[in-house]
Amino acid sequence: MKKNLIIAALAISPFYLGQIGIGTSSVNSNIILQVESNPHSGSTLYGGILFPRVALTATNVFSPVTGTPATGLMVYNTAVSGAGNTAVTPGFYFWDNIQLLWRRMYQKDADDTALFSNQNTTTDLNDGVNFADIFANVRFNNDTVLYEKVNNTTLKINEVGYYKVILNLDLTNLDGINDNFGIRILVNGSSNIITDKFYIPGRATENASVGKSIVFYVPVNIAGSSLRVQAYEIDPGTEVYFKNTNTSTISIQRLR
Repeated sequence: MKKNLIIAALAISPFYLGQIGIGTSSVNSNIILQVESNPHSGSTLYGGILFPRVALTATNVFSPVTGTPATGLMVYNTAVSGAGNTAVTPGFYFWDNIQLLWRRMYQKDADDTALFSNQNTTTDLNDGVNFADIFANVRFNNDTVLYEKVNNTTLKINEVGYYKVILNLDLTNLDGINDNFGIRILVNGSSNIITDKFYIPGRATENASVGKSIVFYVPVNIAGSSLRVQAYEIDPGTEVYFKNTNTSTISIQRLR
């Protein structure tokens, strides 16, 4: 009987009152639907709202949701699916009936950050072939769906966005000579997204340490893109190595 009364109230109240209150008899005058959670008798537990859970296949595919598409329709996607700009990952999505696609509801927080560090100290970073093993050790990764470690030199980023990348490098060269080289961030192995030049000053002793911290802002336009770090030669014959294990780090944070 109680269930029937609630259904009847939901059906009738929009026509007579223009407002609906669930779990409360005091609905704010500016609100159409107000839901309050109150513990049942003898309980201290509060409940929540469970949105429809569906497995979307791509942002530009309305199904498996059925019916007439409407802007603002919201679901919780449970799937990792699709590729490129139309890929989807678990989270809340709402339908944009102008652009005809699902838009992910996104909030930047600590869950969008990961930190990695190096392992190898014997490979020349400036040989024109090797990539830095800067992803060898996972310090922390708060979103393994977003940041997927492929191997020690490659990180896969599974969502389109704009990312802040911070490199803290503990480097050395073995000959103690003035040397110049550069560091570049590559996305998908072919695009020289951004670079920075380094200068290793001459020193009286070999194998001395040089520290460098730089910030890159990296656009990722295709979901599933790979991110790698590589040195490039400016002065011929420059050899560059990580000075110590686990002292060079890379952090990545999604900004939007």
